[in-house]
Amino acid sequence: MFYITGDVHANIKDYLNRSFGRLKKDDAVIICGDFGVLWNGSDDEIKNIKRIGKKKHKTLFIDGAHENFDLLENYSVTQWSGGKVQVLSGNLMRLLRGQVYTINGKRIFTFGGGESVDKEMRSEHHSWWKQELPTAKEMDEGIENLTAHDWQVDYIFTHDAPSRFKRLTESEVSERNILNVYLDTILERCKYSKWVFGAYHKNKQFSKSIEMVFDGVIKLG
Repeated sequence: MFYITGDVHANIKDYLNRSFGRLKKDDAVIICGDFGVLWNGSDDEIKNIKRIGKKKHKTLFIDGAHENFDLLENYSVTQWSGGKVQVLSGNLMRLLRGQVYTINGKRIFTFGGGESVDKEMRSEHHSWWKQELPTAKEMDEGIENLTAHDWQVDYIFTHDAPSRFKRLTESEVSERNILNVYLDTILERCKYSKWVFGAYHKNKQFSKSIEMVFDGVIKLG
């Protein structure tokens, strides 16, 4: 079973109190960006990372706009379940952008990243990182991986949303960024059963196949 939730922003106590129920060894919790479990490298953060990594189920996250990418990049990249990951500790892993994994018999495409709307008020390498938006290489790799799988997956998990859903989620619509445009292409071409994204701090189901998650938990599988 997959348990999908949204932005945590380093509030681990709130995260652990979300309605996951009793998780089993074969279950996986997937966080759709802005996990923030690694933000300043403090002793408390390292303890939380080890604590989560020791759990019997997998905890998998994609990056959002608010992650310390400098610290994340210190972790080596390895292969797991058909795609690239970074293992932070034990069963706690980051799912990288543009990857296709096969987990519990389901084919999953992931793409993290987003854009801080308040980046002018943030400080680079302290509260904002340019790596929040994808590179051309990451986007190309996503296209290549989807092409290799005939543009068919079971689930898509992203932090940001395709343009049409971005417009539906914001009270004051900001301009599309390169990631929104890229996800438009995925939306148009890819066949999938369920797409879940985070970023917008709301829980809302747009259709049977498209859902936005914040502090709720969506169960799949």
